[in-house]
Amino acid sequence: MGEETVKTETIQAVDRALQILETIGRVNSMSLAELNREIKVNKASLSRLVYTLVQNGYLAKNEKSGEFSLTLKTYEVGLNAVQNLDKLSLIKSTLVDLNSRCGRIAQFSVEDNNQLLCLQSIGKEAMSFSVYTSVGHRSPLYSTSAGKALLSAYSNGEIIEKWDKMNIQSLTENTLTDLQLFLQDIGLTRQRGYALDREENEYHVFCVGAVVMDFSNRPIGAISISGSTLTPQEEQEVSSMLLSSSRKLSGLLGYAVR
Repeated sequence: MGEETVKTETIQAVDRALQILETIGRVNSMSLAELNREIKVNKASLSRLVYTLVQNGYLAKNEKSGEFSLTLKTYEVGLNAVQNLDKLSLIKSTLVDLNSRCGRIAQFSVEDNNQLLCLQSIGKEAMSFSVYTSVGHRSPLYSTSAGKALLSAYSNGEIIEKWDKMNIQSLTENTLTDLQLFLQDIGLTRQRGYALDREENEYHVFCVGAVVMDFSNRPIGAISISGSTLTPQEEQEVSSMLLSSSRKLSGLLGYAVR
């Protein structure tokens, strides 16, 4: 028996609601009659759709003219999208700069369901020694520098709550699987301002990671710099560049040291 084909269909009411917003947005305001001529939906259905959009704050009705116009809520949704694009652009430029200065892979990753998810990676073409560097790849929080940097922004109590949800296992002989030893390492991370992965996630990969904060005083992700070696001198040089860049990026994202 062949595989069942799953058809993905759009929801007509959602399609029409979006069409209403787009149509009104092009001309600033419209009456129900004008909308009906443009969209060609029966008046009863159109009236319910418009009423729903008004009730949810996306349309406003002018009681004198009877016309409908977009509200600031629609502007807010669009503005949030633009701000997210700006955020990603700032992150990418930071990674490009770090890669250019240190010649190592620079990544930005976020916490997702108690795992580390790589969103951006710069430099992997020149040093494709690790699947860990792939965009979209998931790694453990507890064995990666970016993951440990993120966890360092939480309290020990919060880390303990997360610990049992992270499926702790030895990935190399250097992986920290004892909670107390891990918390000691997190303490060192907080003191230094950056986390280290010395072949804890995979052999022949050394990483330095620093958390990125935003205006809410919460971690939004972490930057890591990866290479095949990490001598004491390299650690000092790389961590200095990383801390400077991560703090600058956090500031641009609205974070203020409290």
